[in-house]
Amino acid sequence: MITGGRAELGVDLDELRLLVGLSYRELARRTGCARSTLHDALTGRRFPKLDTVLAIAQACGGDPMGWRQRWVAACKRAQAPRTVPTMSRQSMSPS
Repeated sequence: MITGGRAELGVDLDELRLLVGLSYRELARRTGCARSTLHDALTGRRFPKLDTVLAIAQACGGDPMGWRQRWVAACKRAQAPRTVPTMSRQSMSPS
């Protein structure tokens, strides 16, 4: 499984869903979540709420505590400041 940031969390959850062979319809029935919510979460389109992650994990037989920790870690990574290299005007002008 991928161990990356927020979008990867959804991809990893989708891998779990596929591993146990659940359709979106069956996953929606087991979790009580709308199929559109599940699709957005599992494709990385939207970052899922913790309740959604835990419901998916439970429905797929995953470890809820492990998925909770992954969700928290993904949130922290998203809040970490990113350094963007900048170029000075002088270095961008032709010589």
